[in-house]
Amino acid sequence: MKTISKFLSVAVVASSVLFAGGAFVPEPTAPDVEPVEPAVAEIPDTAPEKNIQPYFGGALGSSTATVNSEAKVCGGCQYDKLNQTSSKAPDKILRWGGSGDSTSVMALAGVELNDFLAIEARLTKAVSDYEIKDHKPISYTNGAIYLKPQYKFEMGSIYGLLGYGVSKFDFMDESTSATGFQYGVGGSYNVNDELAVFADYTKLYGGGKKISKATTMNGIDSVNAGVIFKP
Repeated sequence: MKTISKFLSVAVVASSVLFAGGAFVPEPTAPDVEPVEPAVAEIPDTAPEKNIQPYFGGALGSSTATVNSEAKVCGGCQYDKLNQTSSKAPDKILRWGGSGDSTSVMALAGVELNDFLAIEARLTKAVSDYEIKDHKPISYTNGAIYLKPQYKFEMGSIYGLLGYGVSKFDFMDESTSATGFQYGVGGSYNVNDELAVFADYTKLYGGGKKISKATTMNGIDSVNAGVIFKP
């Protein structure tokens, strides 16, 4: 009986606790989870756009000038002794001319718009005067700007020059200027990414300008060899 009484007493106490305070439920604990960094999408590498490429350079060359001269000279007077009359002989036309060579220096600067076209400016100066038979020395300077169509390959390029320029002649203590179309053709060889060597031919002046009362400049041709730097 004593045992049953003790069991009932414990049951009554437990029931009182449960009804008085409610059931005891332990608070859930969050599981241990390591923090995860947000994923960052990788941006694929893209080839940089090719910028317009400036360049500059210089060359030594040899240029040839060709001139012709023409002057009307008096034929003189004649006297007919028999008829004792005088007359004037017809005037005569005297012609002479030729060509002469000069060492020249040339500076250039340009910009490649793409692999097929560039724009280039050149300044050419004859270092020595043209010495042409029966003419006084002729000095020469030329400045021009060209469109430069080109075809590139692994080792270099071939190109043309199509432009317009001004030529200045100093002859017989007078300075004369002439403008006109200029053209040329050439090729280059790449030494490395920054340096190339080139050679070309240019028609610097097409002719037809009188540089004195008697003398006409017929044309100037130039052959150049030089270097180009691409910074």
